[in-house]
Amino acid sequence: MADTPDQNPRSRPGLLPAGLSDLMPGDASREASAINSILGSFRGLGYQRVKPPLVEFEDTLLADGPGASLAGNSFRVMDPQSGQMMAIRADMTAQIARIASTRLQHQQRPLRLAYSGDVLRVKPDPLNPERQLIQVGAEMIGAHQIGHDAEVAVAALAALQDAGVARLTIDLGAPRLLAAIVEADDDLQQAVTAKDHMLVKRYGGKQADALCRLLDMPMQTAEQLAAEVNSLVAMIPSSAAVMLEELVEMTALIRAAMPDVMVTIDPLESRGFDYHHGVGFAIFSPGIRGELGRGGRYRTHLEDTKGEESTGVTLYLERVLRALKTPSNPASLYVPYGAGLAILVAQMREGHSCRFGSKDVKDAHEEARSWRCTHMLIDGQITPIS
Repeated sequence: MADTPDQNPRSRPGLLPAGLSDLMPGDASREASAINSILGSFRGLGYQRVKPPLVEFEDTLLADGPGASLAGNSFRVMDPQSGQMMAIRADMTAQIARIASTRLQHQQRPLRLAYSGDVLRVKPDPLNPERQLIQVGAEMIGAHQIGHDAEVAVAALAALQDAGVARLTIDLGAPRLLAAIVEADDDLQQAVTAKDHMLVKRYGGKQADALCRLLDMPMQTAEQLAAEVNSLVAMIPSSAAVMLEELVEMTALIRAAMPDVMVTIDPLESRGFDYHHGVGFAIFSPGIRGELGRGGRYRTHLEDTKGEESTGVTLYLERVLRALKTPSNPASLYVPYGAGLAILVAQMREGHSCRFGSKDVKDAHEEARSWRCTHMLIDGQITPIS
């Protein structure tokens, strides 16, 4: 049955596909300002900006490593020139790993890179209906020390604070910790994810007590965490003990660098860390649903011996913007048409945000107010508009 005019999307030129939206002038300006601020903070800490393309060959973009985890959520298109399938990026981490391992393979490690750009996903995040998102992030390629993980986390926290986000919390975890302690079946995995102590005791076997103690660690002080980890070492495999010791060390490093940020530990948290294998972290702000950013340690290519240990963070700008205060109306200067374009350019170069008046307008003051200008140039003098 054919669509009626009201049902056919082509009959509604303003309609966009689900999960895609236009950004209006005020919001677009806020977004650009936040991106510039975050990238400026990363640049101040030594992270050099790179800009990968929006589309790559499917075999490259979705190769083993960070890209493979989003293969099922990536749009594909056919390249008319080469005849090969291409994929539209759903995440930028894989592209940064590719750049580092090819074009920048001879640069000294650790290699610090920053980026920003749009990503497109087939299915939206459960907490966000948008399918086109903007990511801003930083990656450290060739990072082998827990201090590197802490540096990336601190860089993200500092960038968010510089952008105007207050009251940050960072939650640290070890996504592969459960697997290092016990061979978990689906029942145990679900019990741990739900933080259900009763079910963990039922399905956890000999490690049930250790797992329950790990679930109770989030809000402890550094001293309590260290003491708790020391008491658990004899109960868990050595590989798991190393992960916990790294968590304690990273907690201390972040708390020393960012004393105004709340640091919590959720050792067994694994949701959202599909390709991470070391320490992982998520950043939150009160009143904002979902994390502002997520990061951690990974390997650029899991099956390739040339793959490098790396760590990074991705900030989700849509949520970052919700965490920022609504800006007040910015100052703007109305320059009457009669003043001329030379005066307009001169005022702009002095740092003013200007609006040029219309020719033969009947009431310049009314036009300035309709454009929400805060000041007006009158006889060469900048005068506030009542």
